[in-house]
Amino acid sequence: MNIKRFLLMVISISCFFAYAQVPEKSEQKLENAEVSIKFYDRTVYYPGDSENNPVYVYITVSNKGSSTLRFKIADDKMFSVDFIAFNVKKTQLPSTQGLIRKRTTNQTVYFREISLEPGEEYSFRENLKDYLEIKDPSIYYVELRFYPELYRNKNVSLTSNRLSLEVRPSPSAASSSALPV
Repeated sequence: MNIKRFLLMVISISCFFAYAQVPEKSEQKLENAEVSIKFYDRTVYYPGDSENNPVYVYITVSNKGSSTLRFKIADDKMFSVDFIAFNVKKTQLPSTQGLIRKRTTNQTVYFREISLEPGEEYSFRENLKDYLEIKDPSIYYVELRFYPELYRNKNVSLTSNRLSLEVRPSPSAASSSALPV
């Protein structure tokens, strides 16, 4: 009986150490990956909701290395990227309620695996106001965090370049030449 326990303990310990030695897929080397952002259609931006006053940002994931880069991208990009913005007083903008609700609700997240060969890029467009509440006119500094293993694994992320976003006060009815009826 003691021999069986001893063998079971030895096998369990060796399996534990063998599992600990296998590198996890999420710890993929990302030093050759690069994420960059730019405004999709630069215009005059105003505070307000995302439908009437969108701020579209063009996001590009590039493979700058010599080997294939693999990552996951969710169909709903809110599980793959996150925008961080600060005003000139270094106050961080809050996330939208829709973003918080999506990320905290227990749901299935559909994704696809993307493979980028050396020199290839993958790009998509997102509305910044779907992620951040921009209520006041100001100058904001925006950057993006890209999660190659989706948002659930926030320890693995890539940070983009920083953009300067100028949000002007909404035009008032007094300054317009025609008044709405």
